Parts: sequence; C-alpha cells; structure tokens
Amino acid sequence: MKAMVVTPYFYPHMGGVQKYVYEIGTRLQRAFGYDLTIVSSNWHKEENTAKTEQIGGLEVIRLPYQFKVSSTPVSLAWKRALQKIIGSVRPDVVNGHMPVPFIADAAARASAAMRVPYVLTYHNDLTGSDLLTWAFGRCYYPLLGSRTLRLADIIVATSEYYAGRSPHLSKHRQKLRYAAPGVDLGRFGGDRSDFLRRKYDLNGEKILLYVGHLDRESPHKGVHYLIRAMKTIRASMDAKLVLAGRGNYLDHFRELAAAEGILEDVIFAGFVPEDEMPLYFNSADLLALPSCDRAEGFGMVLIEAQACGTPVIGTNVGGIPYAVEDGATGLLVPPGDAAGLAAAAIKVLGDRDLYRRMARRGPERVRELFTWEKSAAVYDRVFREAAGERA
Repeated sequence: MKAMVVTPYFYPHMGGVQKYVYEIGTRLQRAFGYDLTIVSSNWHKEENTAKTEQIGGLEVIRLPYQFKVSSTPVSLAWKRALQKIIGSVRPDVVNGHMPVPFIADAAARASAAMRVPYVLTYHNDLTGSDLLTWAFGRCYYPLLGSRTLRLADIIVATSEYYAGRSPHLSKHRQKLRYAAPGVDLGRFGGDRSDFLRRKYDLNGEKILLYVGHLDRESPHKGVHYLIRAMKTIRASMDAKLVLAGRGNYLDHFRELAAAEGILEDVIFAGFVPEDEMPLYFNSADLLALPSCDRAEGFGMVLIEAQACGTPVIGTNVGGIPYAVEDGATGLLVPPGDAAGLAAAAIKVLGDRDLYRRMARRGPERVRELFTWEKSAAVYDRVFREAAGERA
C-alpha cells in the first residue's frame, strides 16, 4: 500500500510530531510493507529549495516556503505542489498532521482535488500564549482549520481523553480514531544509570529533569514555573534541575534562575542527541513537564521517562492526564502552579514507598498502552479503512 504523509517539519528539525511521523512511518514500511513518502517544508532558510532525500529508509520530499508566521512556514504554492506530488506518487491515502497551519490544510485540499482519501492526524488544538498568536488561532479555524476537519475522511487523535475535551473535534466524533505516541522499548528501559551524576559531577543530590524546547515560541511548556518551583524544592532537599534542550530563551531562563537565587542549582544541558536520551531518563530521579495550556497534546517525554522507571510530574492540562496515571506513575498538578509543582516533587522524592510503586508501575503501563508497534498497527487499519471506504 502507498501512503503519503504531509508534516510541517521533519528531521533534522526536532520535535514530537517529527518523532511520531518517523517512528510510525518506519514501522509501517518494515512491519506492514508500506511504500511511504514524507512531504515536509524545508525548514532551513539557507537552503530553502525543493529537494528529495532519504532519512531512515523514508523518502523525504522537502518543499520551499515563502515566509514564516512566528515559527510556522507558509507557502501559497503548496496546494499545487502537493497535487503534482500526488499525481507522481499516486498514493492510496494521504495523511496530514495538525495543528501547525497551512501545509496540512493544503494537503486536505490537494487530496480532495485529486480524489485521494485524506486522513488527518490531530495532535492538539491551536492555542495562543500571547495576544498575537491567540488572535491567529481564533482566525485559523473559521478560515482554514474547520474545512480541513470536514474534508478528512478519518481523523486520528492521540487520545480519546484529549479529543473529548477539544471544542474543534466535537462535531466529528464518528470520524475519530486514536493512536497515542509510543516508546521504543528496545531503547527506553529500566537500566538505571549514574550518567548524569558522572557528567555533572553530582553526588547525593536528587536530579529533576526537564526535556523539551527552551525558546520564546514555546511558553506553553511552562519552564518558568518549574524554575520558580525549584527554589522551594531546593529549600527542602539537596537537588539539581537539569534542563535538556535548546532554544532562543536560554538567557532569559538563566536570568530567572539567578533572580530566584538558584542559578548554581540549574544545569543547562543544551541539545541532547537522541541516542543519549535513555541515559538522561535512566539517571534522573524525577521528570517534570510543567506545561500550562492545551498546546500540550500528549507529552511524549512523560511516557519515555516512565518506561525507564522514572516517576513524573505533569500538569492537569491538554493530553497529559492520559499520559500520566495520577498517583500511580506520577502526580498531576494544576497548570501554572509553581507551589503545586514543588509540593508534588517533594512528596514523590520524599516518600520512598510511593517512589518505588511509581517506578514499578510506569514501565508496566507503557508496555500495556504506549508502544510504536501498537500505534503503527492502528495506522495500518485506518489507512486501509479510508482507502476502502473511498473505493
């Protein structure tokens, strides 16, 4: 079966959607015999041209963009370009990925014009963390997004929990299917390590870990709440906070840590290669994801940490309550609550029996619910359903 997947970004640009597309795509080819083509924007300004390359056995076609709105690439020529690719590749189904606007919308319209079934993967609602992006989000659905949802033959959400709380998916319940992000259990396992202690010359300190973007365009990650929480945690126990990730807001976070009097207790790890990520999860005592709005559709790092037997702290927002079994694999706190984050971290790290139960339950739940193999099997069924219904 031939499938064409249209995503706003793809490797080497890092992010949850990119990993989702890559991990499921490689398994569709390897386990289910798919002929898969990935179409993405060409993120890099210095080489903003059309190009085709191979990444991990996947054919990747990159399309140039005309301009960017915040971090969103845009081209008014994408619909025509996608129709041309559909005519050349002749896929049985096209799969677009939201919420990043424009390229998934263009794919929906190109698929309709070419009469090819269209499956839309809906990762999360488009929200706004400031006035400009909020206004952009408010305009997007009436102008583009709502019709894209209507054009989709099937809509795949990452969890029934998130879909049930999305105002934009409520009209499309009959078309909804569910495929959560997964974990590569061959890489992320409970092989505990002292990697971070050796790397940063740490002794008996508790290690709190954050993994994710550290840029101005990702305020929904709530890193500032975690830094403020760290001041309270540090007053209660000997602890270090490791911030793993890169971004254009590092100086801001350093200044905030200094203002809170904990700069020496925050380690800015920078970019972490993918092959080192299991070492980070396996050597941390706790992972925290302090996201503060519905732009967090799932929180993939939460299940990767749980697979390694590392308890987690998340917020009761977006899709995080599905990724975390509150009280069993970690704790949930209200979004935007630095005091709540601190109290939860202190509770988990200070209660040895609770910690052991969470460390044991986390890998069990991941094996039950969150593997890439399970997700790829869902996509195989969905793609065949869409192609069969259209035929």
